[in-house]
Amino acid sequence: MTVLDLNSCELGEGGSQAIAAALRENHTLTNLDLGCNSLGEGAGQAIAAVLRENHTLTNLNLRSNQLGEGGAQAIAAALRENHMLTNLNLGWNSLGEGAAQAIAAALRVNTTPIRWERAQDRQLLMYCA
Repeated sequence: MTVLDLNSCELGEGGSQAIAAALRENHTLTNLDLGCNSLGEGAGQAIAAVLRENHTLTNLNLRSNQLGEGGAQAIAAALRENHMLTNLNLGWNSLGEGAAQAIAAALRVNTTPIRWERAQDRQLLMYCA
């Protein structure tokens, strides 16, 4: 399997922890949609830990998951190490200015072209310029 769509499945933070654990062992998934699942900040941190190790995932949708600044900061740190991800959707997550700055800094280090799908956080676009 290369595509997994779990959009709007009410996974919550516990479900995302299970998905993150499975991703550590999965070496075929390229497209993961976890959008609209109320995952929370802890899920952002768990997914970030996986992104540091994962070498197959290229598309990740985390739209509308209440990741907050802490989850986004963790994802930003992972983007410094992950060079496979080419599509990332973090829209509607209330990232905040600090997270936007962290993501922008990570993008300066990560040379992989990453496309931000429907990014709703204008702060992110401002700091990436």
